Amino acid sequence: MSSLRLSQLERDHLTLLQRPANQVLELCKAAFDYLLNGPSPECYELLAKKYGNDVKGEAVQRGIEALISLLIHVTTKAGVNGERVDMQQTFPNLNEDVLEVLQQFVTSKCNFVEGSIKSANIRAYRLVNLDWRLEVRTAARSLLKQSNIVITMKLYLHTEPKNENRELLEIDTTGRSDQELCALHADERKHRKDMLVQTDISSLVHLIKSLEDALTESKTRRIKNIVNAIH
Repeated sequence: MSSLRLSQLERDHLTLLQRPANQVLELCKAAFDYLLNGPSPECYELLAKKYGNDVKGEAVQRGIEALISLLIHVTTKAGVNGERVDMQQTFPNLNEDVLEVLQQFVTSKCNFVEGSIKSANIRAYRLVNLDWRLEVRTAARSLLKQSNIVITMKLYLHTEPKNENRELLEIDTTGRSDQELCALHADERKHRKDMLVQTDISSLVHLIKSLEDALTESKTRRIKNIVNAIH
């Protein structure tokens, strides 16, 4: 058994667990309902009223989302490494009754989450090629000093991995009948998506920063566990 690594933000949201076990049980039930039916802000406002004036409905929702994140962490870690998470090591400040409720929650719902992940029809697009163009408007009659820089990008996306990008952008028509070509183009349209994007310099810098952050996070053990559980 081992403890679970949680981000500081997740731990901040899970401070909501520092209350009686029966209230934590309500939160666990609300978390599972979130998985089944989506968020219910009205329900979270009602729960917040039970907890006192210092707790808002938004804080309850964040706590429930952190509970779901905890459940996914436990499921993927158990599925990949076969390890059981020690709730007492993960949450040393919680009392035994609350820890028991949490342990029952993750144990009883792990199979549901694992099944949902494996049966999900994930059709994520992959970037296979990129064309870009830089456009600069240096001046106009209405404004003597003007410098508008715009970057136009065409993204070639595809849902199927290929060894060569050329296979996605060109179709070999040699020796193929019209019927075969029609079927090939139909299949290509099904899996391919071309997107035209136009942005300015500051937005492009922010986009690059977000992609770099996502790439860094994708190398973490948590993301690798989730990907392994999916496949």
